[in-house]
Amino acid sequence: MVELMVVIMLMGILAASVIPAMDNVRVMREGAARDDIARLLEITKARAMASGEPKGLHVDITEFTLGIVELNSAGSLELMNDPLTGADRTLNISTTYPGVEITDMMNGDGTSGTGIVWFDFESTPHTRDTSGVFVALNNDPVEISLSSGQRVVVHAYSGMVETP
Repeated sequence: MVELMVVIMLMGILAASVIPAMDNVRVMREGAARDDIARLLEITKARAMASGEPKGLHVDITEFTLGIVELNSAGSLELMNDPLTGADRTLNISTTYPGVEITDMMNGDGTSGTGIVWFDFESTPHTRDTSGVFVALNNDPVEISLSSGQRVVVHAYSGMVETP
């Protein structure tokens, strides 16, 4: 009986030490998802500056995916592949970071929901219509919100990416 009590006590101590560690894993996963979104925005901005052509980050809040897009020669949207491997670089947040989801995106034109964050050759964020035609420079910041409450913000005019 004493041995059983000792085993139960040891299991209780182990459980008490594992629960905070599991919370740390969740917090780290949420931070990594936020940082990945910020990194993809920076890559999109850098590709637009390097090519001299507009590039955008398509944010799908229903599928929780992000992918860099560009306008092809016909003027329609095309998903960009990794230049080194040729592989699709779409990032699925909920698959890569279980338990984390994109809850909303407020675009720089005041619309909310799935959309594209566009950058021009000067890294200025702007909006385009569904056919890819330039509409206007962003007057408001772009804000991508995660289920954890964390956000990624792209400031209007400057294009600065921030993770407040």
